[in-house]
Amino acid sequence: MEENKEISVIIPVFNAEICIAQTVSKIHSVLSSMNLVFEIILVDDASTDHSWKCIKEIKANNTSVQAVRFNKNYGQHNALLCGINVSSGKYIVTIDDDLEQDPNDIEVLYRMIKSEGFDLVYGMPVNVRKNFFRKVLTKIYKKISQIENKNAGGGSSFRIFTNQLRSSMLNHGGSLFFLDEIALWYTDNIGYATVRFQRSMKSGSGYGISSLFTLSLRVLSLSSTMPLKLVRMLGLYISVISVLLGFYFFVRKFSENVPMGYTSIIVAILFGTGITSFSLGIIGEYLGNLIALSNKKPSYSIREKI
Repeated sequence: MEENKEISVIIPVFNAEICIAQTVSKIHSVLSSMNLVFEIILVDDASTDHSWKCIKEIKANNTSVQAVRFNKNYGQHNALLCGINVSSGKYIVTIDDDLEQDPNDIEVLYRMIKSEGFDLVYGMPVNVRKNFFRKVLTKIYKKISQIENKNAGGGSSFRIFTNQLRSSMLNHGGSLFFLDEIALWYTDNIGYATVRFQRSMKSGSGYGISSLFTLSLRVLSLSSTMPLKLVRMLGLYISVISVLLGFYFFVRKFSENVPMGYTSIIVAILFGTGITSFSLGIIGEYLGNLIALSNKKPSYSIREKI
């Protein structure tokens, strides 16, 4: 009978022929030293180099490795979803393929989630250097995300979570999967471990400025109702301000010498703006509810029952 696995490590792979063998070797060494039953799951996101050839060689020499190859590039989060579906460990670790995140820190995350009872623990780097535009974009994204949830935008791709949270996240059956956003639907019992990142073995980041911007917009618009909440609030405020200004110009008509037709034009414009803004707010409310339903956002999440 197959032993129950304690840890499943998921590695999304993309154009990593230069480093994937070394990454798997280090992770295998760390987990073996922890005396745990484990599995390593490699998900090749349709790499255009020889990554899959390297993965097949790794698999041939390592029984703890499972591997999946996509027909086309679906993106990192969809690769994670595939790995989560395949995984069977009590705890699931996600880590990048380029050794920027030190495999030795898997033990740090594991000890923390075990001792503190968190559902999810992120490895947060203290030494990441980003260019100015990436820093600005990241900060704006986090601030906007936190309008809806104070924990949003605060994680990293190096994380560990429980099998219970894994099962909850798999309730989401859509093709648009953003792990961190969906995890926040089910828990706020989240820990953060300080780790140090290393220099990536790849030549550059997998996400350029345009890719990060596009990903941020997709997360905010498709897995979050925050933009619609902004529209709803702005619609309400603008409609109230428009009515008050319209009333002010109407009163002013009788107390001051106002040119003929001026008041009626202003009042008509303000009234139309108010109605339009209020209507957009109502539409935003409906769309928010539809997004929540289509994404199967849960009404509640039970931790335990006695």
